[in-house]
Amino acid sequence: MSIENTESQLNRFDYSYERKSELIEIKLGFGLRMNVHFSEDGNIKIEDKLVSWNILTGVLEMSIKGAIIYNFIGTVLLGFLFLFYFFSDFEAEKLSLLVMFLIVIFWQIVFTSFYLIKAGHMKHTLIRWNEN
Repeated sequence: MSIENTESQLNRFDYSYERKSELIEIKLGFGLRMNVHFSEDGNIKIEDKLVSWNILTGVLEMSIKGAIIYNFIGTVLLGFLFLFYFFSDFEAEKLSLLVMFLIVIFWQIVFTSFYLIKAGHMKHTLIRWNEN
């Protein structure tokens, strides 16, 4: 398990990355980064990170797990606001609000799945490269 082996494989498959001493940051597109920490005892720590201006978290920087929690809390709060508005006496186009709320939920599910699949695939690829 060496940083040189991982770096040569990243070059071979034309990944965009930056090396900072014992850390490799792999840029996977759409604001997703994988940080691979190599320790002196041979252990490897792989972390995902969504940088700012990504599709799920906007300007906030966090992990995919943090983004899932962040979006879940936001969806629940938005859902309560929607329910309050839906059952109130306001006269408005309530069906269009329902459709918009469902589109937001669909958007979150699609892009959360995209980021999870992409990060999981890269993690398994890195593990496979460093098995020897």
